[in-house]
Amino acid sequence: MSQRVHRARFRTIAAALSISPFVFASAAHAQDAPPTPADTLADIVVTASRMGETRLQDTPLAVSAIGGDMLSERGITDVQDLKAYVPSLQVSDLSGFTQLYIRGVGSNIVFVGSDPSTTIHVDGVYMARPLSYFNDFLDVERIEVLRGPQGTLYGRNSVGGTINVVSRKPSDKFTGEVQAQIGTYETYGLKAYVSGPLTQSGIRASLAADISGHDAYRKNVSTGNDIEDGRSRGVRGQLLVPVGDGEVILRADWSRQSGALGQYPKLLRPTGVPLDDGILGNYKKVSMDLDNHTVTKSYGGAIDLSLPLGDSVTLHSLTSYREFRGRIVSDADSSAITLLRTTIGDIRQHQFSQELTLDARLGPVHFVGGGFYFRERNNEPLTLNIIPAGITLIQRPIVTAESYAFFGQADITLTDTLSLTAGLRWTKESKHFDLDNYYVFSSNFDPKIAEQAPRLIGIPGFSDPYFVDVRRKADALTPKFGINFRPRQGMLIYASATRGFKSGGYDIGTTNAIDAAAGYGPEYLWAYEVGAKTDLLDGKLRANISAFLYDYTDLQVQNFVQTGLTFGAITQNAATARVKGVELELMAKPARGLQLFANVSYLDAHYRSYPSAFVTQFANFDARGKRLNNAPKWSATFGGSYTHDLGNSGAITAGVDAHVQSTVYFTAANDGVNGFTGYPEQQGSYGLVNAHLAWSSASDLWKVVLSGSNILDREYILGTANYTAAIAGRPGRPRLVTLSVARKF
Repeated sequence: MSQRVHRARFRTIAAALSISPFVFASAAHAQDAPPTPADTLADIVVTASRMGETRLQDTPLAVSAIGGDMLSERGITDVQDLKAYVPSLQVSDLSGFTQLYIRGVGSNIVFVGSDPSTTIHVDGVYMARPLSYFNDFLDVERIEVLRGPQGTLYGRNSVGGTINVVSRKPSDKFTGEVQAQIGTYETYGLKAYVSGPLTQSGIRASLAADISGHDAYRKNVSTGNDIEDGRSRGVRGQLLVPVGDGEVILRADWSRQSGALGQYPKLLRPTGVPLDDGILGNYKKVSMDLDNHTVTKSYGGAIDLSLPLGDSVTLHSLTSYREFRGRIVSDADSSAITLLRTTIGDIRQHQFSQELTLDARLGPVHFVGGGFYFRERNNEPLTLNIIPAGITLIQRPIVTAESYAFFGQADITLTDTLSLTAGLRWTKESKHFDLDNYYVFSSNFDPKIAEQAPRLIGIPGFSDPYFVDVRRKADALTPKFGINFRPRQGMLIYASATRGFKSGGYDIGTTNAIDAAAGYGPEYLWAYEVGAKTDLLDGKLRANISAFLYDYTDLQVQNFVQTGLTFGAITQNAATARVKGVELELMAKPARGLQLFANVSYLDAHYRSYPSAFVTQFANFDARGKRLNNAPKWSATFGGSYTHDLGNSGAITAGVDAHVQSTVYFTAANDGVNGFTGYPEQQGSYGLVNAHLAWSSASDLWKVVLSGSNILDREYILGTANYTAAIAGRPGRPRLVTLSVARKF
């Protein structure tokens, strides 16, 4: 089959109402393939396995796919909104630093010197910094969420899993869309997209732009101002140029986000200050004496080449360069007390990556192999004003990271029903850490002025100045083994064993040179999984199930440690853990126009050994047997939608879904230790209800969507911090209702 016909078929399959096994999704990617019958579930084609395009039901991975139409209908604007629709996914936010957990595997270590355990790729490009994850989805065809370590073909630090954001390719016919949105909290948005051919020779281009924002979600009763407003701007362009029988796609994007985001703005227990204590439990009000503000910019480009070298061999090359800039100002103690102010100013990060792969199909063997190179330089200068003492902590860290890897994976077809998978990746990583750490007699909020003050020496309770210049290296082999059995059409049974690896790093939050120079080593995970994907009742029912066991060693665990008037964050390879779980996903189309879905996840995630756990209230304790952070025992989403055909008047769709989950803990203390219970760094069980109502014209050129998220206005916490005695949390988003109108042409 020619590439042109193959791409056309893919576009048609995904243009129908596409669904992840349990989620409504439209992944528009084709126009000319036979349409899916109206009374059966739609097929979905993904590239999640990196072994080419495959039907989702034929892909031996635990993966969900969410298409562009669903993003629009459900008001999904960034990765935080995916939580309700992907099994075992937890998402938190620290002033724009994203914290992702899949199946209990993630990291609260988000600053310079660290790497994420669960990753994001945009059109195949690894995004190194968690600060760049909360960009608005722009020009997105679909999002693929892979659960479990991706240690062979994805490689770098994908211990828990990865999220793939896949853009729409420039089309061979002129098309475009304009969408306007308004909503509660003065929400507004304007998105535009245009795509089509530029020349008769097959050169195509696309351009997408986004302007959006909302007013503040919460009132700061201490200053009288509001926090958690947001503004977003973005533009993305693509140029597709035929190269022989292949193609090269040039991509470039720019985005800017700003707002009074805060880090952990809501106090969770009394401080003794009337202004703080008077609003405890009211998540719509906070009491910070200083207003927070965050500005981030992200931009870069990529060259994506696909070149057939013969009938069965294709060369792929992906070259990318990205830069990130940012500034974060926050009230670090989250209270009405004039105590701590943090400025992470003039953040500067850039990264370069190059990946070369060969995709070869030789008889019963499908092989993908190649090499990967990555280099990053990250500068996140930190200034902490300790206002009562008139003293400022200044940290000037610079981390340069380099990684290269060679990898290969083969799918071997033994019979019509049985195949094997074997893969191996060798990775070598290095990090160079420069840190200048000192205190000065100054409480000036301008970091450039504060750092000109004399450095403190010999002051009790404060460390003397120190400078660290160290390097560390690590390498790892991460294999994958799998067996896939297809006893009949519409059924896949698979089993796999995969190893995950995440490189070590350094802390900027340490309070002495020895700990800063020591850093922490890599963490490792062996994952064993069995699963089944089935299409039943002539395509009207889809039932998928997966069961997994993780052995997690050398966990990188961060603890906040308070020393005198200062605090630090120390990361150690302090723990081993075991994660067991089962995920069940169901999708049904019992009648024309009616679709129902459900996903249920059970997690048994505990520390097997963690003798040196620490939180401020309890000091050191043994966390053996405690649950991992952000790993609810139960989580589930149930929902459905119904589409009624109005004939020449178009069609109307109504849908509702509910996400529920049990208690999650944000530290290893869980509910408490040493006989104490009721520790506040947790979120009890809760549920969120979302709904949408949409009308589309008969020509499908017009679409109007009314959507609501968290329509019961449930208050809940996404994460906490305990670096002072005043424990604070990050509240989730309140009830949001939006109305959007879109016009295609």
